[in-house]
Amino acid sequence: MFKTFSCHVLLLLVAYQINLSHAIGVIGGVKTTITDHPYVVSLQLANGTHVCGGALIKKNIVVTAAQCFVFQDPAQLYVRLGTDNYATDGELLSISSYIINENFDFTTMDSDVAVLKLAKNVAKSSAKREIKVAGEKPKTDRSGVVTGWSQSRQLEDVTVRIINAKKCRSGEYVYNKDDITDNMFCAQAYNRYVCDGEPGSPLVYKKKLIGLVSWGYGCGNVGNPAVYTNVNKLRKWIKKTIKKL
Repeated sequence: MFKTFSCHVLLLLVAYQINLSHAIGVIGGVKTTITDHPYVVSLQLANGTHVCGGALIKKNIVVTAAQCFVFQDPAQLYVRLGTDNYATDGELLSISSYIINENFDFTTMDSDVAVLKLAKNVAKSSAKREIKVAGEKPKTDRSGVVTGWSQSRQLEDVTVRIINAKKCRSGEYVYNKDDITDNMFCAQAYNRYVCDGEPGSPLVYKKKLIGLVSWGYGCGNVGNPAVYTNVNKLRKWIKKTIKKL
């Protein structure tokens, strides 16, 4: 029994490492400020290690990727917001409760979304403000902005072009029909890169949250679009889940 358990754990760890290598984040973006993106947060460990990005959608609610909780002890996770550098300044809050989408599949990355409740309400300011979840699906060929944390711990953003899921899974790019589910969509960066493990980072279009960084092959550049959780598709689940927290 112990051997069987060990094998399962090993397989999960291997899968986790593979998914991390395929996860998408912000590298080579443009340095920005938190006042331009006051909804952006950093999920991090007690020692300050950054784990994932996320978005403040209500005064005490953050939405992020479900994968962020797979191998992390929620009791050791905190949320830092209101800063340009995830290692310093801003406000560091503990998490009182969280719920992962019950349909989240770690092998396919389908339904990659989780909602968490902060231990206290966030006071609005120029550096801390919630963003609304989009009420309609992402429009093809429109430009959105992904915001996340660079390797230098600084906040950066990247402009991306939205590609609908049908086209992304058609084989024109590196994905096939089984890779991109209805709860996902794709987007390409413009002469920049979105890569190196930054799940949960928000993609915004017209000041509304349309996606969360989820996974991808390569660096989300031409030929290798990044894959995002379609928060509009999961909007009803998000609203229903908030009431349970």
